[in-house]
Amino acid sequence: MSGAPVRLGIIGDVHAECARLEAALDHLVGRGVDAILCTGDVADGKGCVNRCCALLQQAGVLCVAGNHERWILEDRVRHIEDAHDREDLDEAARAFLDGLPVMREVETARGTLLLCHGIAEKDHRKVWPGSARMPPERSRELDALIDDGRHAFLVNGHLHYRMILDFEQLTLINAGTLKRTHRPGFLELDLDAGEVAFLGFDDALAVHEQDRHALDEHDRRVFRDTRCFDGDWTPFPLYG
Repeated sequence: MSGAPVRLGIIGDVHAECARLEAALDHLVGRGVDAILCTGDVADGKGCVNRCCALLQQAGVLCVAGNHERWILEDRVRHIEDAHDREDLDEAARAFLDGLPVMREVETARGTLLLCHGIAEKDHRKVWPGSARMPPERSRELDALIDDGRHAFLVNGHLHYRMILDFEQLTLINAGTLKRTHRPGFLELDLDAGEVAFLGFDDALAVHEQDRHALDEHDRRVFRDTRCFDGDWTPFPLYG
């Protein structure tokens, strides 16, 4: 496309869910989005990692590497459930995963978007404001990005929980996962309408909208940075 993207499809951690990945890509391409982003962790799951790499590459998805890419390419942490072996990767998949950057910047119609797996270069970093069930998880890396003021959005994964987290100078959108055991789904970000649509699958892998939230006019708590996290935050459901 020409110009900055306005409508973006966002796919979270893939974990070799090739059937859900194909359904999500078909839906987003059919919707005519300007670009499709993916937060990585393509490897390690019940499906075919080679098929997932081919689908992402064929669709021209802007993807980053997650910790599972780092692990499989280094032949480490292969004791985890549903781990792939490095030998499972065909030549094209190995080249695709090896070529993924840790971060990507996308110049959107509403400012610079940083795409990463965790937070910036830290693919293991999670961010959570704190809730009744989970204590806060702060991030010096995210605070530095907020202080820098160059990014309007940060899109990440790793947490496997789709959410919008609002800061005064930045909006964090976690894309969740396609993994079948973690409320699988994906997102569509419409910067013109100022909305995020949260999409899921039925048993036949047909896509349906589960929820929709505004970026600007909302009643969600707004933080200055993660140093302000105090546990006074109630997660809101983004799935149906």
